[in-house]
Amino acid sequence: MVNHWIMWQSRFCSAVAIIAVLSYGSMGEAQDAAATAAVTRAINCFSDSWNAHDMSAFGQCFAADADFVNDTGRLWKGRTVIQKNHAFMHGAIDAAEVTMPPLLYGICKASTFKFTTITTRFLRPDTCVAHGAWQITGDTRTAEPRSGMMTIIVNNDAGHWYITALQNTEIPRIVK
Repeated sequence: MVNHWIMWQSRFCSAVAIIAVLSYGSMGEAQDAAATAAVTRAINCFSDSWNAHDMSAFGQCFAADADFVNDTGRLWKGRTVIQKNHAFMHGAIDAAEVTMPPLLYGICKASTFKFTTITTRFLRPDTCVAHGAWQITGDTRTAEPRSGMMTIIVNNDAGHWYITALQNTEIPRIVK
């Protein structure tokens, strides 16, 4: 009798364990889908605020201590610096607030930015690396669309996803 009880208990525990693993897999997939959607929203914050030319909203896409390597290889450290340099290119602030060449003032004032593809890969539940192929039209220096690829690190901080590091690489173009 004791052996039957032990066998039954062992089978019951195995069945419960299998159900738990299968349930966790489904929950994990749902969590992954939700996290992927949140990361995609964080990345689209970049394009949405760019297209609205709202540089205050643009700054909020980034963590306070974010790093941004622009398409010419300049490293900008911190949300404030990232926001100000983009605001300068959008013609929203004057040259006294940035160290960018004056000829870049307002070059993106009437531009439209879009991600043509975004792929994501989670390194940990709170950290994702994404790659976003992009295109810009309306740059004052060229009538041709500009395009490139960004590598974007997005982190979850207290339930909010922020861009913490971004490397922008442009596909060569002809400019005036």
